[in-house]
Amino acid sequence: MLDFYKLRLAKHQKRMFKYLKYVMNDHFILICMVGLGGFGYYYSEYLKNLTPAVSWVPIVVGLVWFISLFVGRLSTLMQEADAVFLIPKERAMTTYLKRGLNYSTIFPTIAISLIVGVTFPLVAITKSVDFSMTLFIIASLLALKYADLWIQLESLYLDSGQNVTTHRIIWMLGAIGSLFCSLYVSFYVGVAVAFVISIALVMLSKKTLESSQLNWEKSIQVERKRMKRLYSFFNLFTDVPGLSSDVHRRKYLDGLLNRIKKTSENTYLYLYARVVARGSEYSSLTIRLILVGMVLLFFTKSFWLMAILGSLFIYLLGFQLIPIYHAFDYMLMTQLYPISYKLKHNAVLFIIRSVIGIMTLIFSLVVVVALPNKLDGIKLALVFVMVFVLLSWSYLPMKLKKMEKMENR
Repeated sequence: MLDFYKLRLAKHQKRMFKYLKYVMNDHFILICMVGLGGFGYYYSEYLKNLTPAVSWVPIVVGLVWFISLFVGRLSTLMQEADAVFLIPKERAMTTYLKRGLNYSTIFPTIAISLIVGVTFPLVAITKSVDFSMTLFIIASLLALKYADLWIQLESLYLDSGQNVTTHRIIWMLGAIGSLFCSLYVSFYVGVAVAFVISIALVMLSKKTLESSQLNWEKSIQVERKRMKRLYSFFNLFTDVPGLSSDVHRRKYLDGLLNRIKKTSENTYLYLYARVVARGSEYSSLTIRLILVGMVLLFFTKSFWLMAILGSLFIYLLGFQLIPIYHAFDYMLMTQLYPISYKLKHNAVLFIIRSVIGIMTLIFSLVVVVALPNKLDGIKLALVFVMVFVLLSWSYLPMKLKKMEKMENR
C-alpha cells in the first residue's frame, strides 16, 4: 500500500504543479509584492509605536493562533473507485491513510510557522518576552494540529461519532488552555499542556482505528469536497476541466435582470447577465476581489500605494472576467442562433464594463471616506476612473478581438 500511495501522490503533485504555474502568474506575484510591501511597512511602523501598556494585543494574537489551527484538512487522495477495488485491502488502508496524514502536515506546518513568525513580535513587545519563545509556540501549535488531523482521520471510521465529538471538545479545551498558559503563565507550561493533550488524543484515535471499519463512502466524499475547494481556487486563475460551478436562484436580483428587454438583440446580454448574477464562479470572484480591495484600501494611508492597489484590483477583475466570453461555447444552440457575433462581443464588453464600473465606484467611495484629505481621495477616484476607461475601451476590446480571431481560425 505504501508503493500505491507514493504512485497516487506523485500523480496528485504533478496535477497540482500544473495548476500552480497558472496561479503564480505575473499579475498575482505583482499584487503579492505590492501588498506585502505595504503591509510590511505599516506593520513595522505600528510595532515601533507599540508599548506593553496595550493589554488587548495578546488576546487578539492568541485568537489568531487558535484560528490558525483550523488551516489544513486531511488529505487521503481517495477516489470513487476505491470503494470497489480496494475493499479486499481494507486492513492495509490504515497504513495508506497514515501516510496521507503525514503528507497533510506539510501545509499547516508552513502556514502556522509563517503566522506565528509574523504575529509573535506583537507578543514579544507587549509581554516583554524573548523571541526564542517563538519556537515553543510553533511546537505547541504543530502538536495540536497533528492531533487535529488524527481526529479528522478517526471521523472517517464507522461508529466513531461519539468518540470524535468527545475528542474534539477535549482538543478545543486543550488548545485554549495551552494558548492561555503560553501567554499568561509560561511558554514552557503551554507547550507541556499541548504535548500532553495531543499525545493522549492521538493514542485514543489510534484505538478507534484498530477497533472500527473504514467508512468508504464518507472518506471518498470528504476527499472530493477537499479537492473541489482546491480546484475552485485554481479556477480563479485558469479553467479546471470537470469543475462545475454552483448556480443560485438569487431572486433579489430579478428586478435588475428583468430590466433587460427580451429581444433578439439582447440574447447574449440576457445570457451573460445571468451567468454573472447566478453562477458562483464569477459572482464569488467579483465579491472576493471587491472585499479584499476595500479592506486594503481602507487601511492603506499612502496615496501612491492606494493608487497602485486600486488600479491593480480593477485590472485583475477585468482580466479574470474575460473567459466569460466562452461561457456558452459548449451549447450547440448558441452557434445556431441567427444573431451576429458582434452582439456577443458587445454583450461581453457591456457586462465586464458594468462589473468593473461597480468596483471602481466602490473603491472611489472607500478612498474618499478613508483619507482625511478629501482632495487626495477625489484625486484617487479620478485615477481609478481613468484606469476603468483605459481598460474598458482599449484593453478589453483588443483582447476580445484577439480571442475572436483565434476562434475563427
